[in-house]
Amino acid sequence: MTEKLTISGSADLLAAVPHLLGTEPKESFVVLTLRAGILGASLRMDAPAEAAPEDYAQVMTTYAAYDEKATGSVVIVYTDEEPGSGYPYAAHVAALTNELATARMPVRMVLLVTATHWAPYGTPERNPLDEVRDSNANATLTYFGSAPDLDVYNPALLGTWAPPVEAPEGTDADLDTARGMWGAALDRVEGTPGPDSDTARQLAAAFQHRHIRDYLFRDTISTHNGSFEDVLMGRFTARPDWDRIDRAEALAFALMKVVPAGQRAPMLTLMGWLQWLKGRGSQADRYLKLAAEDSAGFRLAVLLREVITQGYVADVAKDPGTSYQPRIIQ
Repeated sequence: MTEKLTISGSADLLAAVPHLLGTEPKESFVVLTLRAGILGASLRMDAPAEAAPEDYAQVMTTYAAYDEKATGSVVIVYTDEEPGSGYPYAAHVAALTNELATARMPVRMVLLVTATHWAPYGTPERNPLDEVRDSNANATLTYFGSAPDLDVYNPALLGTWAPPVEAPEGTDADLDTARGMWGAALDRVEGTPGPDSDTARQLAAAFQHRHIRDYLFRDTISTHNGSFEDVLMGRFTARPDWDRIDRAEALAFALMKVVPAGQRAPMLTLMGWLQWLKGRGSQADRYLKLAAEDSAGFRLAVLLREVITQGYVADVAKDPGTSYQPRIIQ
C-alpha cells in the first residue's frame, strides 16, 4: 500500500502501534524509531520483569539500531503494574532512554498505556483510551483494511471430522506435483476460488513429508536464492512479494481445515515462520508453540522458537527496503 497517514498527536501515535505490530501490546515495551519526521521501525519486547535495567536496555537498543537511518525514537510502556512509589519500570525507562541517546536515537517522547488510560510517562495525567480508539489514525487505518489482532488461526473453525492424510513417498514426481500445486495456489488471481478439497488434502499431505515441506517453504518466497538455510533465516535476493506471503498464511489455515489435530504442525510452523519474517516475533512464537503441541516436539518449530528466543531478527525484517510494510505512516 502507498497511502500516507499523518500522525498529529500522541493519540494518533498510540492508535498506529497495533497496526504496525499486528497486535495490541500488553505488558510490553515498544520502541518506534524516527527518521526525519516519519516513523521507521517498530520493536516490541515483553516487559522486563526481573531483567536488569541496563541489560534490558542494551538488548532493546541493539535491535532498534538495525534501523540505520533512525535519528530519534519514541518509547511506549504498556503495563498495569503499580509500583509502591513512582512510575512503573522507572529504572528500565531511564536506562533505555540513556542507551538510545548513546546510539544516536534520542528519545523524543515516553508514553504510558494501561488498561484504563494513557499518559505522558512521569506525569499524573489520565487520558481516556477512547481518545486512541476514536482517533483519526485508527479510523483511517481501519478504513483502509488494517486489522490488528486479526488471527488467521482459530481452532474453533477447524473442526474434528477430517480423516488423516498420508504423506507421499517423496519421489521427484511427488515433489514436482506438490511444488506445482503450491505455486498455483499462491499465484491465483485475486478473487478466484482457492484449491478444492481434494487439492487441499494433497497439499496438506505434501507438507507432512519433511523434504517436500522444506521445498514448499522455500517456494513461498519468490525472491529466494536457492539455499533453504538462507531462506529460512530471511536472507533473500530482493524484497519478497508480501501479498503472496499473506496468501500463504491464509492458505495454511485452509489446509489445516482438511486434516485432523496431529497433522497441523507443518502449516502452523509455516504461519509462525512467515510472521517472524514480518518482524512479529510474539505472534510467530505463538504459532510455533502450537505447532510443537500439535505434533510433540515438531523439530522445525522447536528450532525456530529457539531462534526467536535468542532474539534473532530475520534479515529481511532488518532492512526497510525489504521489510513488511503494510502502510507508510508519517
